Amino acid sequence: GSGFVPELVQRLHRYFGGQPVSFADVPLDEDWGTPFQAALARALRDVPWGEVVSYGELSALAGRARAARSAGTFCAENRFSLFVPCHRVVSVGGIGGYGSLGVEYKRRLLRLEGYGAL
Repeated sequence: GSGFVPELVQRLHRYFGGQPVSFADVPLDEDWGTPFQAALARALRDVPWGEVVSYGELSALAGRARAARSAGTFCAENRFSLFVPCHRVVSVGGIGGYGSLGVEYKRRLLRLEGYGAL
């Protein structure tokens, strides 16, 4: 059938098949967080497939420079996984964390997107 959910499932299959797809248009409930967290989510959804930003760069993109720690907390608490792609946020000194899913899963997603440097 047609519709948003079947199309989204197809997109997820393409993503895990290594095809560059975007989830930036997937509607999310932004009422769960603060205005700054909503700004972080919007900024992160604009980071394209295969690219990364540091926690500090993400906070600057969201309008608050020098809030890298807040960006890190936001990513640690992110419950929208691929739709708010925190796997694309890395620390200045390396890959950074990835909450309960772990760093290996984060590396796997980045490799899937062709980002092999970490």
